[in-house]
Amino acid sequence: MEARENTRDGKAKRTRRDMIQKLIASEHISTQMELSRRLEEEGFQVTQATVSRDIRELRLVKIADGNGSYHYEVSKPADTLHASGKFTSMFQSAVTKVDSAQNLVVIHTYTGMAQAVCATMDGVEWSGVLGTLAGDDTVLVVTRDEETARKLVETLREI
Repeated sequence: MEARENTRDGKAKRTRRDMIQKLIASEHISTQMELSRRLEEEGFQVTQATVSRDIRELRLVKIADGNGSYHYEVSKPADTLHASGKFTSMFQSAVTKVDSAQNLVVIHTYTGMAQAVCATMDGVEWSGVLGTLAGDDTVLVVTRDEETARKLVETLREI
């Protein structure tokens, strides 16, 4: 019974995530609340935590529109730091400050840009980076040691 439920849950998750990708491809959805509402209109019962997890796992980022508002898109991970200049461009336009404390690097961004910066960082192979976490205007990068954090800050400040 349990295996059947897990299969059913996995299928429901895939169906929901397919719908999320369809919605963000066809509409300018700018908030989790708006995405939740649209999913419910399509027949999906979701919680804020589920939508948040789906956004993170689908690697959705907020992209600026020409009129100054933002909407979700699927991020396309870069193969290297300079691949197509996406990371550099994103970093230069969104980041206001970079600093570190011990093995932690803190990146401050303009409001609403931290998830986009974090997603593009996740697409780059950073030696010694254990993980990243984004809020609304802050990215936290956990590195293996203080030396790695220091070098990462130097690299990011040069961008």
